[in-house]
Parts: sequence; C-alpha cells; structure tokens
Amino acid sequence: MRRLFWVVLSTIIANSFAHAQTNIKWDLRRCVEYAITNNISVRQSDIQARLSAITLKQSKLQQLPSLNFSGNHGFSFGRSLDYSTNVYTDNNVMYEQMGLNTQVNLFNWNSHNNTIKANDFNYQADVAALDKAKNDIALNVARQYLLVLLDIEQAAVTDIQLKQSQAQYKNTRMQVDAGALPEINASELEAQVARDSANLISAQTQVEVDKLTLKALINLPADAAFELEVPPVAQIPVDNILEISPATVYDMAIRSQPQIKVNNLRLLASQKNFAASKGKQYPTISLFGQLGTAFNSSFKATNEVHLGDQLTPAYVLNGSDKLYVYSPKSGFVTDKKNFSQLWDGYGRQIKNNFGQGIGIGLSIPIFNGWSARANMERAKWDIKTKELAIEQDTLRLKQDVYTAYSQALGSFHTYRAREKEVTTAERSFELASKRYEIGAMQTIEWLTNQSNLYNSRINKLIAQYDYVFKMKVLEFYKGQGIRL
Repeated sequence: MRRLFWVVLSTIIANSFAHAQTNIKWDLRRCVEYAITNNISVRQSDIQARLSAITLKQSKLQQLPSLNFSGNHGFSFGRSLDYSTNVYTDNNVMYEQMGLNTQVNLFNWNSHNNTIKANDFNYQADVAALDKAKNDIALNVARQYLLVLLDIEQAAVTDIQLKQSQAQYKNTRMQVDAGALPEINASELEAQVARDSANLISAQTQVEVDKLTLKALINLPADAAFELEVPPVAQIPVDNILEISPATVYDMAIRSQPQIKVNNLRLLASQKNFAASKGKQYPTISLFGQLGTAFNSSFKATNEVHLGDQLTPAYVLNGSDKLYVYSPKSGFVTDKKNFSQLWDGYGRQIKNNFGQGIGIGLSIPIFNGWSARANMERAKWDIKTKELAIEQDTLRLKQDVYTAYSQALGSFHTYRAREKEVTTAERSFELASKRYEIGAMQTIEWLTNQSNLYNSRINKLIAQYDYVFKMKVLEFYKGQGIRL
C-alpha cells in the first residue's frame, strides 16, 4: 500500500512539473538562450573553438622533452643477429630489445614559439567567431520573434474588424427585418463578415506558420508546446533615433563586433605563422639521450660430455720404458630447450647489455624540394589575404551601419505618418458610423471607411514593428545586444 502511494505521488509530481513547463511563456530572452544552447551553427562554432584549444595545448606541451619507450620480443630462424653479442649466427633464437629515448629542442630560431602564438591567436579568433555565431542567431531570433508578435497583433486587429462587422450586421439585420432598410444593406454586411472571417483565419494561420519557423530557428521540436510572451509593442524599449548618428554607431561597431575581432586575430596568427615558417629555414639544435638493453637465447642448449681418455704422443721415461700420457677427451652435445630454459640468464643479460647515450643534434635544411620556402611564401600571401578580409569587412560594416541607420530613420518617419493616418481614419470611421446609423450613408460607403481604418491600423502595426526591429539592429551594432 505504501509503495502504491509513492508511485501515485511521484506520478502526480511529474505531471505537475510537465504541466508547469508547458505553461511557461517564451519571451525573447528565453528564445535566444535556448537557440544559443541548441542551434546547430552555434554548436559547430563551439566545437571549432574547442578543437583550437586542443591544438594550442598540444603546441605548448611540445616544448617539453619527448620521452618514448620502445620494446620488441620475437623469434628468429636461420641466420640472424645475436643481440647479446652483436654477432650473426646460424641458429634459431628468441630475442628481446628495450629502449628509452628522449629529445628536446634547444634552439630553432623561435619557430616553435611563433607557432604557439599563432595557435593562441587562432584560438582567440575561434572564440570570437563563436560570439559572432551567437550574435547572429540572437539577431535572427529577434527578427522572427518580432514577426510573430506582429502576426499576433494583426490577428487581434482582424478579430476586432470581424466583431465590428458582426455587430453592424446584427444591427442592420434588425432594421431590415423592421422594414427600415433595404435587404441589400444586410447582404453587403453579411459578405463583409464572411471576408473578415476568412481574413481572421488567414491571420491566425500565419501566426502558427511563423511560430513554426521560430521553433526551427531555435531548434525546438515542431510539436513542442510553445506560447510566446507578447509585450505591448509601445513598451518595447528603443533608443531615440534623433539622438544618435551613423558615425557614432559605426565607431561603436568597429570596437564591439566579433567579426572585426576575428579578422584582426586571424591576421596576427598569419603573421606568427610566417615567422614560424621563416625560422624553419635555419638550423635546429636539439639534445637527445637514450637507454637500451637486449636479451638473446638460442633454442638449443650445448652441454660438454666426457668421452674417456685419449693417448697422446707425450711420454715419460721410466728407465728404458716409455710411459705414454693419456688426456681426457670431451665433446659437446646439443639438446632442445624447453620454454622455461629459454629464459635462463635473462636478468644477467639485461644487466650486462645495458647501454646509455647522450648527445647534441644539429639539423641543417639544405634541399627539401622547396617545401620550406613554399610554406613561407604561402604564409606571406596568407597575410595579404587576411589584410584584404579586414578591409572588406570594415567597408561592409560601415555600409551596413549607415544602411541600417537610414532604414531606421525612414521607418521612424513612416511610423509617425501611419500614426496620423490611424487617427484620421478613426475619426472618419466614427463620423461615418454615426451617419450610417441615421441612414445618411450607404452601406458600401460605411464598409469603405471600415476597410480604410483596418488597413491603416495594419499599416501602423507593420511600420511600428519595422521601426522597432530596425532600432534593434542599430542597438546590435552598438554592442548593446538584443533586448525587448
């Protein structure tokens, strides 16, 4: 019973948590943060930065002395080298060699130090490129986020239009039924209600389509719950366009935009690569040391055996008698060793064959197929390429900033004009409605005034959101980030 209680309780908590998660509304900050974490382009840039960090770490550790152990164990048949005596024999043997080697560069014309600096600049450039990827996705998300907000506002205006048409149709139908107005008035309003209903469905569909686009942009599954926080557009903070100048924005952008930083760091890396490739054309001095030993064991064991006494030509005189001298006779027999016997004397040979060495190495490049010179030439032209990239992106940034400023200024004046248009259209529609109610205006004229008001409100929304986004672009160039 207790177990069932805990199962039910955990299920309720999990469902409550999931429900709470689905009820959380997505504001711009949450959309941007989610996109930065999950967008594939940003993740690819992050991987590149991590790879650059590994390259930098490896180049730094290459300054330390290298240390390598080598060993081999094998069997040799026929004529082979006896590693314990360094003499070739016709024998089947088991052998083993071990060695420990170390080497460190003493002087290489700062080639390696310049390589480390180049890798460091490349790493910093990739980190800046990651910031650029984050900024780009933030700007794209903000654009799509504002587009969805505009869709929602347009749907709301269309809904108001529909309700006005429905209310007017209901009122007109009552008057037609009472005989105060002709049937054509009700028919025209009924057609307008149908058109407004279709417009509302289209506007609501566009909201969902643009939401799906925003989900794809932040890498959120299409079937995930997604409800946006809808701040009033009038409350979205924007700078005063009349208080800034394009030159000021450009000065801020040149200091804050990651792409400019990326280009400058790439240029520094290319300069260090050129210095490194130039250093490789000169001699390199290194210090090395080594330890080694060897073991060798034949498959056959040779043993000495006594074959009896053998008469020799030597003799001893005993009076007139010669007493010949005998000497012992011995021979050698070979037996096949078992596996354990192959290891006899292992420790002694390892000790006796132990050798050491230390020295200084000098490497002078004389002719290497022009590879060193070619690398230096490539590095020199790579510097030119990076300088041209800086010049190109600087010109493009200035062009983009001045274009964004001009577009923002144009959007500002357009928005102000649309505001006046809405004020005029609202006044005109109010007067038209009063005239229509007393029968002094035809239905088609009233519908024209209503359509003008609807269009002016939609145009005002479009102009307002366009102005807000253009100002957000300027804030982006000023290094302020994206904020709503």
